[in-house]
Amino acid sequence: MMNNTLKTQLKQLLKRGYSEHDVRNLAIAPKQVIDQAINEFHAEQRVHDHTLQIQHNQASFAMRLGG
Repeated sequence: MMNNTLKTQLKQLLKRGYSEHDVRNLAIAPKQVIDQAINEFHAEQRVHDHTLQIQHNQASFAMRLGG
């Protein structure tokens, strides 16, 4: 449970704009937990970016149909 809370806090720092370097230097946590939080953050960002791209493509398609 402690690791999950710690990972959540580390991911929040990344979402707020802290760099990976900052998170690694600021966090007092096992390297494995920090690395896992960073990897999970990047995976979540990829999913989010992919979802936005799909929505953009759908909106563009709908605009062409309505024209």
